Amino acid sequence: MFLKFPLLFFLIYQNQYSINSDEYVKNYIDNKSSLLKIDFLVVQNLNFENIDLKEKWKDFESYTFSDELLYIKEKPTTLVKLPKTEEIEGMYLPKLSINFTEELSDLKKTSQNLKPQPFLYERLPFQKEMKEIEDNLNRSKDYRVLYYNSWYQPAFKQGQSMPIFIESFKKDKKVYGEIAIYKERFIHLDSRIRFSQKTDSYETVKIKTNLKDFNQLLEVQKNLKEVKIDNGNYWVETIFNNVKLNLRSLRNFIYFEDQIYFEDPINKPGYLYEDLYEINKDLKLELDEFNFIDHPYFSILIRVSEEVK
Repeated sequence: MFLKFPLLFFLIYQNQYSINSDEYVKNYIDNKSSLLKIDFLVVQNLNFENIDLKEKWKDFESYTFSDELLYIKEKPTTLVKLPKTEEIEGMYLPKLSINFTEELSDLKKTSQNLKPQPFLYERLPFQKEMKEIEDNLNRSKDYRVLYYNSWYQPAFKQGQSMPIFIESFKKDKKVYGEIAIYKERFIHLDSRIRFSQKTDSYETVKIKTNLKDFNQLLEVQKNLKEVKIDNGNYWVETIFNNVKLNLRSLRNFIYFEDQIYFEDPINKPGYLYEDLYEINKDLKLELDEFNFIDHPYFSILIRVSEEVK
């Protein structure tokens, strides 16, 4: 029995990134790895050659995403939470002040000398150089930036890596898909990005629910003190010690801003987009310079810098 090539490719691709998000975060905690700073752009090409206009492109099957995807958080995490004053039945709770002992003061001074670690998988603000590049491309007559982001992530081997969800809407255009950036002997980009055009069709679209916030998962791993398994259920002891949660699966457990949420499928009405073009490549990257993945109608620009964790 023979497998058709597209199906064979799909099976191979799925096996490459079979690690789940819980395992991925635990691996990050338990193992030292360098960090990668990523600058990633998807650019529409407006100037076509005549030969490109004559080229016939294949029809695409529905896009199949990996089982789990990390996403880049657009809003940066604040390092210091603003103090809150709570009101209960007309009474204000007093603010608490902490006076450092001499020992704690020494510890505080020591921590101030340590290099702060960036939050991973979060959009990096105030990237002046990248903003100038984006503006210059948008001002040109030949290009339009459809997607741009910069972030940090661990440098893991392919089998230990997780793909990242990419999606952006610009007017009637959409680019979406997933990428994986991993390190073997060299840094690699594995990309499956599609360029789509808005249609007149309008129907209910299912929102993806397998997107994972890396820093939320990291917070879960750090805050859970003990997990006991009893009759196939997970008993999670919280930091309050006298409150326990019975969860049939930890996979749907998310810790977020001092609240607990469970994922549910969500549907919303929206326009359909027709997939027109695709970039599907695994490319070895040169460090500290922009790497270019070309297509007649849209392109990928990516720069990766490596830093010691």
